[in-house]
Amino acid sequence: MNRFYHKAILSRPLFGISLSVILLASIISIAVHPSPAEAFTGNCANIPVKNFYAAALEDSTLGKREKAPSGTVLTTYVKETLGYMKMHGINSIRVPFYWEAYVNNPTVFLAEMDLVAKTAQANGMCVVFANFHYHTTSYWNLDGGRGFPSVVVDEFPKKADYKSTAGPFWEKFLSNNIMVNGKKVWDYQWDFLSKAINKVKGYNSVAGFEILNEPHLFAKSQYDKLGNYHTYMAKKIRAITDKKVFFDRETAWGFVRDPTLEYKIKPIGVSKLVYGAQLYAVPTTGSTGLKMLNNFKTWSTQWGTEMFIVEWAADNKSEAITFLKAFKDRGMGWSYHSWKKKASGLGGALYDSDSTAPTADLLDLEAAMKTVY
Repeated sequence: MNRFYHKAILSRPLFGISLSVILLASIISIAVHPSPAEAFTGNCANIPVKNFYAAALEDSTLGKREKAPSGTVLTTYVKETLGYMKMHGINSIRVPFYWEAYVNNPTVFLAEMDLVAKTAQANGMCVVFANFHYHTTSYWNLDGGRGFPSVVVDEFPKKADYKSTAGPFWEKFLSNNIMVNGKKVWDYQWDFLSKAINKVKGYNSVAGFEILNEPHLFAKSQYDKLGNYHTYMAKKIRAITDKKVFFDRETAWGFVRDPTLEYKIKPIGVSKLVYGAQLYAVPTTGSTGLKMLNNFKTWSTQWGTEMFIVEWAADNKSEAITFLKAFKDRGMGWSYHSWKKKASGLGGALYDSDSTAPTADLLDLEAAMKTVY
């Protein structure tokens, strides 16, 4: 019998409990738990993303800040977590990784990426590795930021707030107008990304790579620049692997996004592209969320790309059903944000383990998936 089904029973003393009660509890436990997600076979890079029902894997080693104590290879955590994900119907994972974590300890970082890809393959799950930042960097010590290492941002001094600090950096970064150790910043970033990609590209479990999560724009003039950056990185990725290339929707700072300019961010001249966007507004009839979702569908169809909702979350089962029906009807894959014990900020909390009960968000998602798929 699967150990996941019996964690509650095995963790309690047996004194005073009859064997028949234990057996009855075991039967009930098996009956109410879900069947594991059907395993993928073959190369995940060739499986349509509409079949990906994913969750973001919070991996502390891949999320280390540059100056934090070194991480370790999280063998037990990764193996246990992917087992529980699959048991609850999640068949894919989106894996945020941070450039700072690589700088923190390159050897451990690459070993952790390898562990995740290998464990996913053993479980018949697909993986999207996502190059992440949150508020750019920890160097400025602003708003819990992490992502870009200090050597890339240290010429941009910390100012009164995030916008005034990060704005000058992003203008120069998106213009490829920063020199780092004698290299242009895009080339310097590619040195890092190529090492990460080469480490795991040989696994069939790896579906593809996100160029950069939530690139920050501070002016409409930067849509063209973001497109140039996406094209540069997408071509670099395509030169070393046939995996899918995910490019993500921008986050606007100090101005309102302009949907008429969104086409400019698409990479040019690269195959197997996937457009990624967040959606936290529930797509009910007549809502902003539904309008956004329909825009995503229209744009991805016009561009000839697949569509992947890289982040979403629901407050209850009813909302989860609404989201999933909308995704299914439009042929979109998705990644719930995220697999963690407690919700914080945007997103929910999907979690189960040998020592905990499944979270309410996980049970709501599981029930919604059974209703919709």
